[in-house]
Amino acid sequence: MTNEMISAKMELKELVDVFSNLADVKDAAAQGELFTEDGVLEFQMGFDGEVQNIVGRKALVETFSATINPCKSVYHINGQHTVQLNGDLTEAEGTAYCQATLVNEENGRDVITTNYVRYADKYVKADGKWYIKRRRTTFLISEKRELVR
Repeated sequence: MTNEMISAKMELKELVDVFSNLADVKDAAAQGELFTEDGVLEFQMGFDGEVQNIVGRKALVETFSATINPCKSVYHINGQHTVQLNGDLTEAEGTAYCQATLVNEENGRDVITTNYVRYADKYVKADGKWYIKRRRTTFLISEKRELVR
């Protein structure tokens, strides 16, 4: 593996981690900037669930805001991330796993929802920077319970 390949893989891991960190601080606008202008988010509950497509930065930012802004607390932890690079290091595909935890208030009580997520990504490099071109977000498991403090 060349130094350029190692560097590209590190940059892509950073891209995935920054996306999660920005969700935790509820910065949907910055999350949107991690996607290409025509970026696509495919959202799916389980591998056989219906796929919903959100296309373009503006729509992505609106969706991210609607998801995270109402939450009292948001916490992501990323796991394994594998990447396959193309020959000239301008495109790549990756698979990443994440545990996303959201705390919301329901009927006067704090409710915690933990989602176990698999991302199937397509990345492109433009002007020296990696972007997410397409992200298939598959919620493998989702559990909800009252938060006990």
